[in-house]
Amino acid sequence: MFAKPYKLKSNNTLKNSEKKHLAQRIIDEFPSATEEKVKDLVPVKSSCICMKLVLHSGDLVNVYSVDGVPMVIETSERLVPTVCALWKVPDILPVLVIHSPVLPKVQGGAPVYLPGVAVPAGGVGFPIFQRGALLALSTQDNAAACIVGCAAMSSADMLLRAAGVCLETLQVLGDQLCKDPKFIKIDRPKLGPASYSHGDITIDLATDLNQLNLQPAIKEEWPSLGRPQRAELPPPAAAHFEPKLIAADLTTHEAEKGAQEEGEKPAELDDTMVTDSSQLEEDNSDDIPTDMDGLLRWCLLTFMKLDGKNIELPLKTNLLYKNHLMTMCPSDRTLDVKKSSYKKLSKFLEEMQKEGLLELRELEKGVWAVTCLALGSPALRAHRGRRPASPPCPAAAAHYAPPAVREMFCITANVADVFAPLKKGTALSPAEVRTTLTEYVKTRNLNSSQVKGAVTLDPALAKITGKQPQEAVKWDVLMSCVQAKMTPSTEMMFSDGSVKLSKSKLEPVKMQVATRSGNKKVTLVSNLEQFGFSLAALSHVCQLGVAASCGVTRSPGARADQLMLQGDQTHFIAKLLIEKYGLPKKFVEGADKALNKKK
Repeated sequence: MFAKPYKLKSNNTLKNSEKKHLAQRIIDEFPSATEEKVKDLVPVKSSCICMKLVLHSGDLVNVYSVDGVPMVIETSERLVPTVCALWKVPDILPVLVIHSPVLPKVQGGAPVYLPGVAVPAGGVGFPIFQRGALLALSTQDNAAACIVGCAAMSSADMLLRAAGVCLETLQVLGDQLCKDPKFIKIDRPKLGPASYSHGDITIDLATDLNQLNLQPAIKEEWPSLGRPQRAELPPPAAAHFEPKLIAADLTTHEAEKGAQEEGEKPAELDDTMVTDSSQLEEDNSDDIPTDMDGLLRWCLLTFMKLDGKNIELPLKTNLLYKNHLMTMCPSDRTLDVKKSSYKKLSKFLEEMQKEGLLELRELEKGVWAVTCLALGSPALRAHRGRRPASPPCPAAAAHYAPPAVREMFCITANVADVFAPLKKGTALSPAEVRTTLTEYVKTRNLNSSQVKGAVTLDPALAKITGKQPQEAVKWDVLMSCVQAKMTPSTEMMFSDGSVKLSKSKLEPVKMQVATRSGNKKVTLVSNLEQFGFSLAALSHVCQLGVAASCGVTRSPGARADQLMLQGDQTHFIAKLLIEKYGLPKKFVEGADKALNKKK
């Protein structure tokens, strides 16, 4: 039911009367549910939410969550308790025991076949039920329920037959419902080996587990988050180690012993999963891969090592690449996923999910996000990355010269006929656009003789303005229409003579006055770096200019670093950027108001 992503249609909080009605429905539909048991599922003072979901199949279901845990699923036919509900009230449904290797197969989408079910000797203690009844399944090594489904055959048929599908799976541990970020983290409790109410499980419907066509569980020191990962180091022998579910269980002694068995020098592991940048080695520049595939992976591991513990999840993949991976790239390298063998960021992240480094989830159609980071994986422990060094602050403020910023427009196919012979993509300043357009009008004698200050449109200009040929249009309207059909760009000319053209619309510099503790005001300036400003150097200039504290910070939720000045310094910042450094007014939000403000 929840094997594939679903969509949230509505989300409503239940009133007390609605919670009582839900509790009564549970008592009516499940004979073994008493009032005491139902109070454990739906406490009176709990926060109960009804989520209406549209499944991948198109069906509508309601999911009732209690204090952030999904408890009951309402289909068009009945109520279905989730595995989380069965952990609180395990005897609300008949329970079958399956072989432990069956669970990963069901989580991968396979149905439950009869040979995967274990039965007691002579069928003693095997629950009695009819076809279509709701069942809970647990594994031999853990009595906590892991699957909820609908019986495809009766209990008598299960005891008599030897093959066939015996359960229609409705919900399984680890499906999309369990991974929903709206809920708290769902971990299966450990309740010890499972058994039926009478006798031990001594007879299996499959005389040999090999008949199940199942692969034995891979015993590894760290379980992958996604599909089995492509291990870079040889996995330890199954006879020596048991699977580790918690990274902290891996002691330094075991790590050194495993390394010695592989003929390697023992590596000293940190006690914490993520180390601080001050603990990283500074002489690892030679370890940075030269190929783009390796550089992408290196930047991801470095981000997880340095910032993974503090990052807020889920994190959209485009923000991960722009705000985190690119910032980890060394200054002498250029990170570009298009130049890698993956070509697309989604392909790269899917490969990293296969390695077990992270988990991806589609929040909505076409929007993917990282929902989990494996901060204790062996690959991350072995990684030694460092944060790229910040540009040094100049010795004197007078030596700092930010780039000269000019507004530009690039020629597109819509205006190519007017600007011929200039090629598509050529960048022109507003003055050059006006000059070229004036020359075009004069050459073709398009000045209107009837309307003063107007232009008679020819077919090319009529197509640009969306009007009829021979219609008269004012010069300012024509200029605006032409610029609207061109690509807005920004040219930055640096002090060393190099020029950078950004073919995108840059967000203006934003100035915000905030109040800190003690009713003290500070000025936060954002979006400076995209115009080529060095925050460290500009901070030094501002510190001398206003004779107040100034530094670089990042507010919660901000995409990039910000400049922070003590007090209300919007007038000084606007004057510095516009009058001294020549940044056009249109690139400074609230420039006129700040310049007219009294000091």
